[in-house]
Amino acid sequence: MSITETALMEQRQTNSNHPSDIYDDGHLRVEHENYYVACDGTPIKLPRTEFLIFSRLVRTPDRIVTSEALWASVWGPEKPLNSESLHVYIYRLRMKLGSFGLQIDTMVNVGYRLITVSAR
Repeated sequence: MSITETALMEQRQTNSNHPSDIYDDGHLRVEHENYYVACDGTPIKLPRTEFLIFSRLVRTPDRIVTSEALWASVWGPEKPLNSESLHVYIYRLRMKLGSFGLQIDTMVNVGYRLITVSAR
């Protein structure tokens, strides 16, 4: 199975496992269809691409999402992975979300995961 096929399969599983389009753990609220993110009631403005990356991470909190799956969920499976570009977007997200106690963890050469409050 190719990396692209694996990324698409992960994306399909994620979408089918989450019928609700809202993630809310009491600290973080993400409304996927409305491009809305808030921590403790404070809205966080994210550009579209950053939101889409974050939204994908939120759909499977505390679990690694491969770089390929993240890339495919934002840019589509037909565009080849650009790890450097993805890393820049993750860096920007970390800078914006860190002050709210949100952390994105890196597993080198594999992917990223959102660390939730409950996992700390």
